[in-house]
Amino acid sequence: MYENNNTTEMLTAEDLQNFEFSRSMAYAFLNREDVPVIRIGKRKFIRKEKFLAWLEEQERTSTK
Repeated sequence: MYENNNTTEMLTAEDLQNFEFSRSMAYAFLNREDVPVIRIGKRKFIRKEKFLAWLEEQERTSTK
């Protein structure tokens, strides 16, 4: 459903913007406690498959 094959396996805030999220929303995702973020130094990444699974879970729980 949210598949975007033009991105790498490790997503950055810029990659999240390719999913049509605003810049501020992309950074908000990377700062949430419930999103499985990987921190390397000061940079934050999220694995594409983890982000898509998290996004689908948000969709399921918001429709209940």
